[in-house]
Amino acid sequence: MSVLPEPELLLEANINPVTLLATDYLNHFNEVLMLIEMLPSMPECAEDIVSWRPMCYPDYFEQSTFKEKQLAISLYDSVQPQVRDQLESLVHDIDTKIMGLVERIVSVEGEQSGASFDALAFMASTEIRPLIDRVSALINDTASATDWMLAIDHPTAQDEVDRLFD
Repeated sequence: MSVLPEPELLLEANINPVTLLATDYLNHFNEVLMLIEMLPSMPECAEDIVSWRPMCYPDYFEQSTFKEKQLAISLYDSVQPQVRDQLESLVHDIDTKIMGLVERIVSVEGEQSGASFDALAFMASTEIRPLIDRVSALINDTASATDWMLAIDHPTAQDEVDRLFD
C-alpha cells in the first residue's frame, strides 16, 4: 500500500496510526489463554485448547470478523520492518509456549482433573500473559514506556510444570 489512510480513519478502524497494527489480533491469544487458565476448574476446556493453532497476523484477519480486516491485512506490509520483526518474534514465543502447553495437556489426556492442570494454568498466567502484554504494548506503540515492567522473568513456572510432569 503506497498511500496510507489518514490517522483518523485508522483510529476509527481500531488500527494504531503509528504502528499500523490492530489489537484485535490479541484475541487469538487471549481466548486460548483464558481457556488454559480455566482448566483447573473446567477440565473439559482441554479439547478446545488442543484444537488451537498458531496464526500469523494476516491469516488471523483473513478468518476474523473484524470489520476492517481487509485494511488490517493490506497495511501489514507497510508496518516498519523492525516493528513487524519484533511482533513476529514475540508471536513465535507465544505460539511456542502455547503449543508446549497443548502437548502437556495431550500427555495427561486420561487424567484430566483440576489438579493436573493447576501448573499449566499458572504457567500460562505467568509466562504467556506477559508476552501478550508485550505484543499489546508493541501494537499500541507503548512498548518503550512499558518494557521495564514487562521484562520480569518467571523461571519458577516452568520448573513447577516440569516437577509435576516428571
